[in-house]
Amino acid sequence: MNDHAIYWLKRDFRLEDNPALTAALANHATVTPLYIVEETFLAAPETSAFHVWAVTGAWQDITRHISRAGGATATIRGEVVDTLDRLYERQPFGTLYSHEEIGVDRTYQRDIAVQAWCDERGVTWQQLRQTGVFRRLTDRDQRAKLWKAFTFDRILPVPSPDDLRRLTVPEPWRDLTLPAEACTPESLGHPLTEAQREHVQPVSETAANATLYDFLYERGIAYRGGISSPLSAMIAGSRLSVHLAWGTLTGRRVYQATQARKEELKQSDAPDAGKWRSSLTSFLSRLHWRDHFVQRLETEPQTEFEPLNPAYNELEYDNRPDYLEAWEQGRTGFPMVDACIRCMQVTGFINFRMRAMLTSVGCHTLHLDWRLLDHPMAQMYTDYEPGIHLSQLQMQASVVGINTIRMYSPNKQIRDQDPEAIFIHRWVPELRPYTAKEIIAHKDAPLGDYPAPLVDWWAASRDMKDRLWTIRKLPETKALAEQVYQKHGSRKGPSSRRKPTAKASN
Repeated sequence: MNDHAIYWLKRDFRLEDNPALTAALANHATVTPLYIVEETFLAAPETSAFHVWAVTGAWQDITRHISRAGGATATIRGEVVDTLDRLYERQPFGTLYSHEEIGVDRTYQRDIAVQAWCDERGVTWQQLRQTGVFRRLTDRDQRAKLWKAFTFDRILPVPSPDDLRRLTVPEPWRDLTLPAEACTPESLGHPLTEAQREHVQPVSETAANATLYDFLYERGIAYRGGISSPLSAMIAGSRLSVHLAWGTLTGRRVYQATQARKEELKQSDAPDAGKWRSSLTSFLSRLHWRDHFVQRLETEPQTEFEPLNPAYNELEYDNRPDYLEAWEQGRTGFPMVDACIRCMQVTGFINFRMRAMLTSVGCHTLHLDWRLLDHPMAQMYTDYEPGIHLSQLQMQASVVGINTIRMYSPNKQIRDQDPEAIFIHRWVPELRPYTAKEIIAHKDAPLGDYPAPLVDWWAASRDMKDRLWTIRKLPETKALAEQVYQKHGSRKGPSSRRKPTAKASN
C-alpha cells in the first residue's frame, strides 16, 4: 500500500457500491473521507434548504457509521482548491479520489480548477464512474452495450470494519475540521420551515435502504397506474429519486435488486404476483431512462444555457416578470398548477407528470423562457439532479425538436388525476369551499379569494404552438433535429422516429 489518500465526497454519500472509496482503501494504508461545504454551493442560485438538508443529513449518517466502526471523517467549510491547499501545506498527500460528477457549469469549472491544482502539486486525481453515464462518449450507438455492462457488474460491498477503521484524519488536519453534526441547514444559512421539516423526505444511506425495501416489498405493486396522479404518486412512486440524486444508493444496485425481486415473484403463487411483476417492469424501464437523460448533459454541457437544438434560440418568449412571480408563488389562477407548486414548496416533491405540466404551463401558456424556470424549479426539488432536470426542462418546453410537442391542460389534469379536487383542496385552501366541477369551470373571474387565470389557456397555448411550429417546420431546423437525434436520441428502433406531432390536451 502507498501513502495516505483523500476520498472527496460530492454526490455519493454511501458506503455500499462505492468505487472511489473501495479503490482508495485498496491502494492506501489510510484514507480521509472529506466533505467540503462549499460557499459557492450554499450561494448558488439553484441551491435551496432542501438540498442542504439532503447533503448534511446524508453526510451525518455516513459519518456515524464510520465512527461506530472506529474510523473518522473530515468536514471542512470552504472552497475546494483552497481547502486542498491548506491540507497539503500541513501534510502532503499523493492521491485524491472522487466519483465523476455530471453537474452544472459551476461544478464543472470547479473540477477544472481542482485538476489544475493536482497537476501543479503532482497529486494524482482518480475519478471513478458511479452511474451508467460515460464521459467522452463519441458513439451513441455503443451506449446501450456500455450501460448494460456497467449496470450488471457486481455490487461493491460495504467496507469491512477493519477497513472502516483505516478511515482517519491526520493530526495536522484535525483543527481545520468541523463536527459533521454541526453542519445543519440552520447553521449553513438555509433553514427549513416547520412545515418543510414535517414533510421533507429523509436523505441518507440508511433511509435509502429502507425506502428500497419498502418499495420492492410493500408499495411497488401500485407503481403501474399509480404514478400519474399527485394523490397516489407519493406512495405508489418508488421515492428513490432523491437517493439516486445525492448518491445514497446507486442506480445499478436498485436495478439489480428490482430484477432479483422480479425473479422471486416468478416463483410465487400469490394472486397479485403478476401485478407486482408488471409494476416492477414499468419501474425498470423508467430507471433505464434516467442515465439516458443525464448522458445528454455530459455530452452537451451547454444544455444548461442553450437549447439542445440551436434553432430554438430564435423562439420568442414574452417573459413577463409578474407571470414568473405568480408561477413561482403558486398564484397563476390555474388550480392544479398552483397546488403542485405549493406542494413542492413544502414537501420538495411532485410526480413526473405534474412536473411536465408545470413546465408546459410556464413555457407554453405563460410564455416564459425555460431558462427562467431552471433555478426556481431546481430549488423546489429535493431530488434535484442537474442532468435529469435540464433534459426534462428542455424536452417539456419543446426545444429539443425530436419529441412530440405536449401542451398539458391544467383542467384536464384535474379531471384525470384529481377528479374530486382532494389534492387541490389540500394545497390551495382558498378553494376548499368549492367542488371540483366549480373549480374546473372557474375561468374569467376570481373564485372567492382565488384569482382568475392569468391568461386564457387555449389561446395562449395555441399561440406558442404556432411559434414552435414556425421554427420546427424549417428545413434547417429539421436538419439540426436529425443531428440531435444522432447524438442524443433513443436507440429503441423505428418506433422512436415517428413523425413529431403536437398534443394540446394531455
